[in-house]
Amino acid sequence: MPHSRTIGFPRESDSDERRTLLTPQLAHAFSGAGFRVISEPGIGAGIGQDDTALPQVEFCAPEQVWSAPLVLRYKPGPATDLDRLAPEQTIGAIFHAEGDPDMLTALTRTRVRAFSYEFLHERGTFPLATAGGQIAGTQAVLAGAQALQRPEGRGVLLGGVPGAAPAHAVVIGNGNVGAAAAHTAARLGAHVTVLTRTSHTATTHERRAPAGVRVETNTPERLAELVTTADLVIGAILISTHTTPAMITRDHLATMRPGAVIVDATCGYGNGYLPTAGPVQKPGAPPRMVNGVLHVKLDALPKAVPVTASHAYTHAAAPYLLRLARHVLHGADDPAVQSAMVARAGALVHPVLREHAERYTAGAVA
Repeated sequence: MPHSRTIGFPRESDSDERRTLLTPQLAHAFSGAGFRVISEPGIGAGIGQDDTALPQVEFCAPEQVWSAPLVLRYKPGPATDLDRLAPEQTIGAIFHAEGDPDMLTALTRTRVRAFSYEFLHERGTFPLATAGGQIAGTQAVLAGAQALQRPEGRGVLLGGVPGAAPAHAVVIGNGNVGAAAAHTAARLGAHVTVLTRTSHTATTHERRAPAGVRVETNTPERLAELVTTADLVIGAILISTHTTPAMITRDHLATMRPGAVIVDATCGYGNGYLPTAGPVQKPGAPPRMVNGVLHVKLDALPKAVPVTASHAYTHAAAPYLLRLARHVLHGADDPAVQSAMVARAGALVHPVLREHAERYTAGAVA
């Protein structure tokens, strides 16, 4: 029996989702590797991309696209979209299903095989989280800079000008988000302190840090000291969940400068490491004021820049999505791709999803 080579790209379902996975670069990569690419018309409309920019793509009715053995999207859409798939089909997307009980239920109910790009792990890194993290880190600094200029904010220009001291930015975390935030704040002219988990990572990160960036080990004592002089704090740790200990509490807020800003750039689930930030805010909502400190907590920051996000993401993801296609459609052995599998045959197979599903179930029982 010959290997299948058809990959379907449905349009994104959420009304406010303008990003697309199917850019000319990705279409060229798949067709060049011998795959047949089919898509719904207008898949790139959200970023101003005409269908004529995708000459390698066959445009088909939605039913045909959704029937492809491998379906790829940027985001998975609502959980009900999975009902359009048969149990033997495979779908890939940035699911973040651990925060969505309805999606967890749909993954088991529909018995599809699902891969969540953000979990793909290779050589100690998560390569399909790089582009989004870099964008989010940059946006976190820009959002914080705007909050500082609000009437209730510190009234500090992040970079400063001659005769005025530059702002002090503290970045918690040195991954993709934290590194981008530190670089952006430093380029704007701020004095930046990056806090990393261990002394080893601090030493390693400091070697490649730009001018104006100091790297230290994150300890409760040092963090408590730094926030007293910080104008802007960017929370950029990799994982924030129900069991993540708090790093900044209301006691810390009492020591901070009035009008200082905290930006939770990675959000997460539950109270997490920045509990005073509260729930995720809607785009366009003003910062939340808690004990005189402004809090910004916006999820999926790259969503606000769909043109940049679409091209940057597919540029980084194309080699790995090709490997995903070869693994799913041709049976190629690929442990890194396998690490991104979250569901199969009615079971959640990734430990992060299982942990959250158990928590939601326990909550319902309680």
